[in-house]
Amino acid sequence: MEHALKKRRAYGPDVTMASLGGTRFVEKTYKRRGAPVRTAGSLLVCWERYIYSKLQGIHGIPELMPSSDRYTLITRFMGGQNLRETSQSPGKEYFHDLEQLIRDMHSRGVIHLDLRNRRNYGIDDTGKPYIIDFASSIYIPFSPSLVRLFSPIDWMGYAKVKQRLAPSLITEEEAHLLALGNTLSSWWLPTKALRILRDLVKRFRG
Repeated sequence: MEHALKKRRAYGPDVTMASLGGTRFVEKTYKRRGAPVRTAGSLLVCWERYIYSKLQGIHGIPELMPSSDRYTLITRFMGGQNLRETSQSPGKEYFHDLEQLIRDMHSRGVIHLDLRNRRNYGIDDTGKPYIIDFASSIYIPFSPSLVRLFSPIDWMGYAKVKQRLAPSLITEEEAHLLALGNTLSSWWLPTKALRILRDLVKRFRG
């Protein structure tokens, strides 16, 4: 029996959890979308499958499983819930393990780029962390210096999530990253444009 994990959108994949032979897995598929979205989706799936292949063996990265078509990505379900929906309160040990997981990911040359989103973090049934959704990730092989250059993007996202869920655990370095992230966000023109538009809508309604 399948269970939807994400609201269905015309431009996005169907994401469901199912079970086969006692093994639970997550299926992300574009196969039921129209041709343009399905074609773009096949490229995203191909890229994400490639990223997962580079991360296999790291504790906290879902196991990549075989798929029957190029529009579908299948990974083993890690249990628990994501940090957006969980009722558990991640504490010091969780964030310590999560930091190591991010370092392990970076050591393989992968920068996630979307660690601001709490849905991309999981907390399994034993309280351990895992990370999912690598469709927007980048892979930088053979260049530790470039990985170090881009890795603060992930650490800023991590600090933002930690600040929201466990503010008492924020370190001085993470506070600096949060301040830097807020400054960069204020300089980002699309973000400023959306903020101005929201303010205009509020004034109009008021």
